[in-house]
Amino acid sequence: MTDNAGNGTTAAAACAATAATGTRARLARMLRRVARAAAVVSVVAAVSAAGACSSPIGLPVGGGVQAFSSVEQQTQRVYTNPEGPAADDQPEGIVEGFFNAMPAGVQSDGYRVARQFLTSQASEQWKGDLSAIIYDGTPNFTRKATAQTGSPEASGGIVVEVELNVVGRLDSHGLYTPEPSNGSATVLTYAMAQSGGQWRISRLPDGVAVSSADFEQVFRQVSVYQLDAAGKHLVPDVRWLSWRNWRTQAVREVLDGGSAWLGDAVRDVNTTKTALAVDSVPVTDGKPHVQLTGEFLRLDQESRVALVHLIRLTLGDGVSSAQVQVSVDGGDYSTIDSGFDLDNEQPNVGLYTLTDGRVVSLGSSSPLRVGETDGYPDARGFAFSQDGGAVLRADGVVECLKADASSCGVMFSGARPSFISGGLDGEIWAVSDGGHSLYVSRGGVERHLSVGWLGAESIRAVTVSPEGARLALALDDGVVMVGVSRDDNLAPAGLSDQSTEISRQRDVTMMTFYNDLNLIYIVGAESQDSTASGAASATRQRGYRQIAPGPASDQRLPDSTVVSLASGQIALYRRLAVLDDLGVVRSVSGSLDGSWSIADSQVTALGAQ
Repeated sequence: MTDNAGNGTTAAAACAATAATGTRARLARMLRRVARAAAVVSVVAAVSAAGACSSPIGLPVGGGVQAFSSVEQQTQRVYTNPEGPAADDQPEGIVEGFFNAMPAGVQSDGYRVARQFLTSQASEQWKGDLSAIIYDGTPNFTRKATAQTGSPEASGGIVVEVELNVVGRLDSHGLYTPEPSNGSATVLTYAMAQSGGQWRISRLPDGVAVSSADFEQVFRQVSVYQLDAAGKHLVPDVRWLSWRNWRTQAVREVLDGGSAWLGDAVRDVNTTKTALAVDSVPVTDGKPHVQLTGEFLRLDQESRVALVHLIRLTLGDGVSSAQVQVSVDGGDYSTIDSGFDLDNEQPNVGLYTLTDGRVVSLGSSSPLRVGETDGYPDARGFAFSQDGGAVLRADGVVECLKADASSCGVMFSGARPSFISGGLDGEIWAVSDGGHSLYVSRGGVERHLSVGWLGAESIRAVTVSPEGARLALALDDGVVMVGVSRDDNLAPAGLSDQSTEISRQRDVTMMTFYNDLNLIYIVGAESQDSTASGAASATRQRGYRQIAPGPASDQRLPDSTVVSLASGQIALYRRLAVLDDLGVVRSVSGSLDGSWSIADSQVTALGAQ
């Protein structure tokens, strides 16, 4: 089964994502048990009029069905009000107080309280906004003499070591990277000194440390919008910026262009290096005021319009009608993008299953037979849209399907890929047999794409973002995203020469974009604790969802075994859907924490009607 993703845009949409796991062989065995049923999802992507929230859908591989709904940008935050140092506090207490004060520094007070725990020199040198580490659990504070640590400090000095379970990091641009969960702790060292008879921190690492519980209270998820290379679609470049001054940071990031990992997938419209004229984006009567330098006037009119529109979407969480004031040298350019018609709208996404040689549409509460194929027993993969699709046959060959489900020939010159997935406007992506390259077909044009940075790892599964500029790859040791460059006909021409890590979860074999921001993936069945007799107990799958890139959270799966995952539209609602090993299609809409419901319980019988 394959899926295509819906597109929508809200900078803080909290939706969901799941990942599927299992080896190709295991998947094939599961699919055989589905009584010749393979579930498929297709996306008919169209990016046009303005939209504010994305809602993707996918097909899970097992378990009961739930209904999910999008969650809007979080606006209710808990503001912390930390206290400064207590008189005669010991070194451990000073460092612990500093840790308690750092979240407020990111969120609201600009480190006013946190700097009270530092010596004056350390306060001047410390750069809190340079980076961030996100940790889980409770830090462990331990005082040590420098002689114990081998520190070059003068004999008799004191340091406090803080042991943390780090789960992720942010760089200076707000790009999130997960940390491996290998059980090893990270240790930060804080040198202590007496100042006015009181202990203070005299030397410390730049950046902040924030608990995972505080993360979304102090950092705001922002989609920094970019224009794709063809100028046809908008691309959300996800960042996590401090609530204290997120608008200022967000405009800077728009002006700087897309993240390096996107490569040629996005276009740099700020070729004159326009910058903020004032290091602030104040808000008056709910309207942000962006003041730009004169370099803006050197841009051509098309680039000026695009740049103002990208700023508007970024500050407005994807809403093209968001109010913003843009001025340059006293001139008002706030409305020059009024005729710009490239906005985000959730596209219609079709959901289909392949059963006993028939293609069935699940687009409404009454599933419909679309067409009859030549029959593909034990099909290993399927992707379909209103314009046709492809099936990964049991022999490993990909066969093209027309809109009426009849065959249109063998694809990729008879190569035998290990996985297929749908993409933008019905294109078909495939993973080569060895997992070290990709095939893609669009509009009759087929290409073989290399992945130069891959190394010894192999690709297990792929899924394409709704706008087609980002590709998620499930590798042996985790999930990464890369940029997809396209030619003038929008056919994929290559992948970026860098990637960004999304997850360190191993054995991911199923993925789907629930919308333009959220990725859902499933990890393979794991053996539970052995019984007293030594026999392994039942196995299970685990699903995850995350704004990508960003922290992951658990995605509840049905109770049965999921063999395919996709996202699509059923009865006018966006849904995450799964095909289980009994041939039942289940879906959830609305909150991704909702209940799974049956979308199609008689896949094989329906195909025969």
